[in-house]
Amino acid sequence: MGFLPEHALCMAPMVDLSHVAYRELIRAYSGCDLFYSEMLNSRMVPSEDPFTSPYLKWVNPRDLIFQIVGDDPTRMQKAAGKLDTYVPWGIDINMGCWLNKVVRHGWGVALMKNITLASQVVRAVREITPRPLSVKMRLGDSLDKDYLLDFVEMLTDSGVDFIVVHARTALDGMKRKARWEYIAFIKQHSKVPIIGNGDISSARHALDMFNQTGCNGVMIGRQALITPWIFRDIKSLLAGETAGAPPNLQQVILDLSFLIEKHFPPQTALKRMKTALPWLARNLTFGHFLSKVVSKAAGMDEIRSRLLQCFETGIS
Repeated sequence: MGFLPEHALCMAPMVDLSHVAYRELIRAYSGCDLFYSEMLNSRMVPSEDPFTSPYLKWVNPRDLIFQIVGDDPTRMQKAAGKLDTYVPWGIDINMGCWLNKVVRHGWGVALMKNITLASQVVRAVREITPRPLSVKMRLGDSLDKDYLLDFVEMLTDSGVDFIVVHARTALDGMKRKARWEYIAFIKQHSKVPIIGNGDISSARHALDMFNQTGCNGVMIGRQALITPWIFRDIKSLLAGETAGAPPNLQQVILDLSFLIEKHFPPQTALKRMKTALPWLARNLTFGHFLSKVVSKAAGMDEIRSRLLQCFETGIS
């Protein structure tokens, strides 16, 4: 698995959140080895322009994995071929999204129901790119260990280099506690590296996942939005060192606002800042109030003004 760093740390793909600005914020604190793009629609990628699309934006593709979703092998191959020309670190196929707007098309975790079609999709993408190829998957529709092992074996035989396992079923959504024991089960039987995903809420939890499952890497989604410095802290703990003090949260939020404003046109920036803020606000006793106040702002300058006022009063 020489292409993956030891104890690889990855930021998860999240619609409207794992965009270029949030990735840059997290990168500034160091520690994250690989970043995933937002989920990219394979039907749209061939006609998208990275200079105008809010989804195809990046600063440095060398640590970026583009994730594509779809169930048509030809379309997936065409999308992957275009993304490959941008020289990313890798390409990922989404077989984990459980939202109805995705699975109703047969995409995301719905693709796990059809092992033959899933294999055709992987093989088509594998043919077009020499870069590391991964699949981000769930445990399937229901808990069936025999089918799960068959599916993982199929992915390996079809050409994936590693697999990201979100340890919930499709029906679990995001409600049930992640089943880490299934990450350990898959890791025990897999011929390729396994990245574990689900319920990492602290740097210590990441070490627990490594120790309990034997996984080769950890992927973090929601907690990376709340504490963008979590990867830095995990690296410290892995090295036997004490995690550093959290940065000044007011400055963290301001930094994100300027990054979003830098990369997106005004209305998109405003929407994305309002989407991001409630996550960072979870660190504050007055976070709910802050999010409510900012939600009424008409522009980025007004967001920053309201933010500073809230921090000055410390309303709880």
